[in-house]
Amino acid sequence: MLWIAGFFFVLFLVRVLLDARAMRAGVYLLLALMFLAGEGLFLIFMAAGEREVGAYALLALFLLAIVTVLVLCVLLILNGVTMLRREGRRLSNSLSLLVGVLFLAEITWAIVSIFTTSSVMLAWTMVLFVPSAYISLGFVAYALYSWLYQGGTRLLGRPAKTVVVLGSGLVHGEVPPLLASRLNRGKTMLKRSIDAGVDPVIVVSGGKGSDESRSEAAAMAEYLVMSGVEPARILQEDQSRNTEQNIVNTELVLADHGISGRVAVVTNNFHAFRSALLMRQAKMPGYVIGAPTASYYWPSASIREFVAIIRDHPWFTVIVLGLTWVPLLIVTVYFTVSNWGVV
Repeated sequence: MLWIAGFFFVLFLVRVLLDARAMRAGVYLLLALMFLAGEGLFLIFMAAGEREVGAYALLALFLLAIVTVLVLCVLLILNGVTMLRREGRRLSNSLSLLVGVLFLAEITWAIVSIFTTSSVMLAWTMVLFVPSAYISLGFVAYALYSWLYQGGTRLLGRPAKTVVVLGSGLVHGEVPPLLASRLNRGKTMLKRSIDAGVDPVIVVSGGKGSDESRSEAAAMAEYLVMSGVEPARILQEDQSRNTEQNIVNTELVLADHGISGRVAVVTNNFHAFRSALLMRQAKMPGYVIGAPTASYYWPSASIREFVAIIRDHPWFTVIVLGLTWVPLLIVTVYFTVSNWGVV
């Protein structure tokens, strides 16, 4: 398995060198780590000498994994409660709570099916396991590579001709802390480019919501000016309503001003990698820098971003689940009906 891990790690490196803004890089990296872990488990089993010792070692690792997942479920539920209390009762704020409850229910179902030795329940456990495993592994790949990508851009991101700060909504027409963290990071990136001898501009991107008294771009520009940024360096894009429009409309603003070259997009850390994917899709050169976010806000926001990535790339999910889950579901349904004596 070691050579398979090496193969996927080479694919990961090639993908990063060609363009780091790709979800495939995260998938390749996770596969490399999984095969490497498999090789490690095999060596543990072989080093144990006796079969019983190796079996106990593997059982201990399995139980540790179960306990870890249970603890994670509890933490997700507690985080969801915190989100609802601090950010309001909305579906987007309850994602970590819902995920924690669903996974806890699935684990309970699996444990009950094992102890009852019901073949029907065990079959349905497998049906539940496949999509859950796909989503879980996909999220791990996303979270791991998102963290690596942002670390890489902070350390290796070169000075940019344009710094773009994405909007995130106003509170009573003013810049809230979440947006302020983006603007402060944008100022830092602007200063870095100036110090490197580049003559950069900063684009504030965000339209006017139905419940807002002015555009996000206007409030963001005012914040930057009050923070000491020269007004001549600030350009406003005030028509966008989502990240896709932020990227496309910003390209139009830059084209109108005859500005080209590398772009450094600034958003919050939970939103950074998906923004990078959209940059790549729009063929905008550059990278994304993530600004800090309150720790309690990150889990639900990251789950929301991962769901958006699945939504943006539906065919991959359809193909994977179509080849693995649908046949299993059909067989399980037939097995269940047969067990009931209907066919």
